[in-house]
Amino acid sequence: MDRSRENGEDAARLRALDRYRLLDTPREQDFDEIAEAAAELCETPIAVVNLISDGRQFFKAEVGLGVRETPLDSSFCRQALLQQDFLCVPDASRDPRFEGNPLVTGDPGLRFYAGALLRTPEGQPIGTVCVLDTKPHDLTERQRKGLMRLARQTMAQMELRRSLREQAEQRLLHERILDSATDYAIVAMDTQGLVTRWNAGAERTLGWSEAEMLGRTVEAFFTPEDRAQDRAGTEMRLSLENGSAPDERWHLRKDGSRFWASGEMMPLRTEAGETVGFLKILRDRTEQREAGAELEASEMRYRSLVEVSPQVVWFGDADGNVTYCNAYWYEYTGLPAGETGEASWMGVIHPEYREATRQAWLAAAMSGKSYEVEFPLRGTDGHYRWFLSRARPVLDADGALTSWIGTSLDIHERKMAEERFKILTELGPAIIWFGDPDGSLSYLNDRWYAYTGQTPEQALPLGWGEVIHPDDLAGLLRVWEHARTNAIVYDTEARLRRHDGEYRWFLIRAEPLRDADGVVVGWLGSDSDIHDRRRAEEHRNLLTGELQHRVKNTMALVQAIASQTFRSAPSLEAARDAFMERLFSLGRAHDILTQASWTEAPIAEVVDGALSVHRGDAGSRIRASGPNVPLSAKPALALALALHELATNAAKYGALSNEAGSVDLRWHVVHEDGSPRFCLTWSEQGGPPILAQPTRRGFGSRLIERSFAAEVGGDVRLTYAPTGLTCRLEAPLASMQEVGDEAAA
Repeated sequence: MDRSRENGEDAARLRALDRYRLLDTPREQDFDEIAEAAAELCETPIAVVNLISDGRQFFKAEVGLGVRETPLDSSFCRQALLQQDFLCVPDASRDPRFEGNPLVTGDPGLRFYAGALLRTPEGQPIGTVCVLDTKPHDLTERQRKGLMRLARQTMAQMELRRSLREQAEQRLLHERILDSATDYAIVAMDTQGLVTRWNAGAERTLGWSEAEMLGRTVEAFFTPEDRAQDRAGTEMRLSLENGSAPDERWHLRKDGSRFWASGEMMPLRTEAGETVGFLKILRDRTEQREAGAELEASEMRYRSLVEVSPQVVWFGDADGNVTYCNAYWYEYTGLPAGETGEASWMGVIHPEYREATRQAWLAAAMSGKSYEVEFPLRGTDGHYRWFLSRARPVLDADGALTSWIGTSLDIHERKMAEERFKILTELGPAIIWFGDPDGSLSYLNDRWYAYTGQTPEQALPLGWGEVIHPDDLAGLLRVWEHARTNAIVYDTEARLRRHDGEYRWFLIRAEPLRDADGVVVGWLGSDSDIHDRRRAEEHRNLLTGELQHRVKNTMALVQAIASQTFRSAPSLEAARDAFMERLFSLGRAHDILTQASWTEAPIAEVVDGALSVHRGDAGSRIRASGPNVPLSAKPALALALALHELATNAAKYGALSNEAGSVDLRWHVVHEDGSPRFCLTWSEQGGPPILAQPTRRGFGSRLIERSFAAEVGGDVRLTYAPTGLTCRLEAPLASMQEVGDEAAA
């Protein structure tokens, strides 16, 4: 025999033996009695119920042997497996099959063997019922048949035990399955409708425990109206007629509450077809029913909304084919109702926009991304109106695209208003812009780009800040944030950089734009060039301040001159003469300050004119020296103003305010790096000591800095030393002698 086939057959035999689960089990009376009956029947001292396993034989029952298993190598029963049903060996010592067998040649010296095969219903040999003796023996026909009968009884016992065990296991499995189905109420009943089984799902769903329901009728969980109509009995009859009786209806719980259930009644039948009861399965579907009703109502509302919508509503499939348009589409375009083909809707789009619209829609359909496009659409009157068409993909739970939903909104009036606004903004002289609530800008007219040199990509949404002067940016942003936070008018001034790098002052204003509820949705702003006006205002303010200050100083000087003159004069006539001379000197200083037509003047004359009113009797206290440098009109006026202020302050507070102080005024030209610079130093000595630095800058100090630094681009340094004030004025010589069409005012 082929070895692989032999191994395969033996493996099948061993699997068949394992199904009975008898190996290595304790002795049992039923099998022991079979072994005893076999020994008595055949009149032998030894009888065995033997199961042949892999490499050994296990004795489920034995008489006269005293062991429970032996190796298979020397087994007589191994030979029995090769027989059809029965093996008889009258004298093993004479049988060549057992030549050299230790059980024959040695202890216990067996001679006789007879065994009836244990064969499964499938025909697999798994063991024997056998008898043995130490002396030769033979069996009668009655004994042979009786031994075979005992073998059949043994198999019947084994089959019975296997069947009962498998049924118990199957029953346990069914119990566990029923109890694990907690979402389902599973109820078994007899033919009268009395409960015989009630799973955990039934207890969870209906509220009654199994102990409470066993023996009760299933009508307990039917509603009163269904009981009145014998609905439970009707379901039983229908299930008998049709094999099952599905239904959906209201049922009762133990607490009296109702729930909507989907259920099914089925008959329980034996293999012979006899009806032994019924099985009722219920599942609570209340939430699904309510959700379904809500969904149906929602769909009805949605369909109604779509049909009465004052805009085009349309649907498309996953491939981008339009499948539905609402009534508005057909009323506007005049197309036949139900017509959704590409040729139809493309035909009513303005020819110049058809291809771009088609490509935008195809790109969205292929990528699964949102679609948005504007185009003119022809109406039934032949005129075109602008529409904004948008669509979004509809995705399933797995994220796969299933369809499209879109709208097309008439934006013709808005489009025309935008066009008119664009024309107005381009014609206007100011920069016009739109701001968003977050502070970014969404629009700037061409005036901005022409002035700044920026592109829209550079300026929007936040790049506009790059052209604001660094010194003005923080303040501008602070005012902008305050206006947006409080929804008030935005109003500020800042310098904006021109495309050539020059900064000019602009007035920046914006009004909040509000929706119907008053919520700010944006800002409309303008930037107006106020650079020339601002410079004129600054100049006017300077002149006004100078005039006010000059009048005050003049009055103070007149008082000081009068006081000094009349206090020290030997006579009234002498005092009058001195007073008049000093007033004339003051007048000469004012002549210099108010001359507007100078073209050039020597510095010495400027110094003399500016200081003549202060010299008087103290002429020797003001020492002036330096080269006679010619000055152009504006620098001459600026220097005169500065010297006049220094002298006035000295007369009021400094070295000229007492009898001992003096002023040393020197100027010279320094040649450095080929660029000569004009330097002038005013030094006071002997006046009241300066015990502390000034806590604020007065108008006089600001006027000195503004008149000299601003007009000629010079540097002004004021040093408040304890011994007296030192003022150093320095500027490029070229700016002090610049000749042009100047007016000193």
